[in-house]
Amino acid sequence: MNRSTLSLILGAVAGAIVLAGVFTGVSLVRPGWLRELLAPGAVTAATPSTPALPTEPGQPGVFSTATPPPPGVTPLPTDADAACGGPEQITIALLGVDDREGNYGKPTRTDAISLVNVRFTDRTASILSIPRDLYVPLPYLEAAGILQDRINTAYLHGEVYGVEGGGPAEFKATVELNFGVRVHRYVMVNFGAFVALVDALGGIDLEVPKAIYDPMFPAEDGIHYELFELPAGLQHLDGATALKYARTRHQDDDYRRIQRQQAILLAIRDKIARPEVLPQIPALIQALSGSIRTDLTAEELAALACLGPQIDRAAITTHAITGAHIIPWTTPSGGRVSIPDRDAIAPLVEAFLGR
Repeated sequence: MNRSTLSLILGAVAGAIVLAGVFTGVSLVRPGWLRELLAPGAVTAATPSTPALPTEPGQPGVFSTATPPPPGVTPLPTDADAACGGPEQITIALLGVDDREGNYGKPTRTDAISLVNVRFTDRTASILSIPRDLYVPLPYLEAAGILQDRINTAYLHGEVYGVEGGGPAEFKATVELNFGVRVHRYVMVNFGAFVALVDALGGIDLEVPKAIYDPMFPAEDGIHYELFELPAGLQHLDGATALKYARTRHQDDDYRRIQRQQAILLAIRDKIARPEVLPQIPALIQALSGSIRTDLTAEELAALACLGPQIDRAAITTHAITGAHIIPWTTPSGGRVSIPDRDAIAPLVEAFLGR
């Protein structure tokens, strides 16, 4: 299974943690379940010194914002007008990694990247999906000779080159440097949990807007191909079929796959919100046990779980950086990447933040 076919799967799994578990208010904050949900060694970064940031992006269309604060986890202040004793808002990065060993033992790229902004003051939320091939300045890496790279390498470089706070801190700082968005927390999931997650829910119901016919779908052996078909209309998908729906790519493009990712996230959210599904939550937690890394605190999970039932489906908006927001570019080494178009992305970011 190659990297280019995994990105949508990974985002679906990561998003399920927040959209399904948090937004619906299921009892993820019960102590026993919370201990099972959070992987051993979940990152809580210490506050480090502040490395210098690159000040000359050197490519067209990239953002140049103020230096982010030192990486690390600090409590978010509560807001008197916020529901559930939460902060005014919180932005969470949903990161999916190709962790084939299943234990996060080897640093790797984040092949699916989404941000979720939850606003406690008006009970709304937004999702912003980010293509992995955006070519952006990376902070804190001058000593390693790295000033720019694809955004999906930020976590990897942070781990490999010993950035204070590790990969999560490097990724958060990269987002703030390039988009002006402060990322408060992250949730990381490996793609192997996807099938187990959907199957633990008894499958998901999804409206397929266009029939899928992909004769070049990668087979399980990673060498051959097989036919994947899915009719248009309302479909009930088990984990394996949902996996294929997220992976298929040959009849459209990466931006359509981002739309499918967001549809899968919301379908999982809708399924777990059903009262009859509540007894299946322990099985869902078991399916995800050991597959999640996060720096969300128990108090933050409790506030998010409290807020979940108060957020209507119509109050969750989706946004994505697409071909209309990028400038195609080829690196000196021949890599095909996308340069963010600042003017085009700025309104998208404002909408994502509910402004």
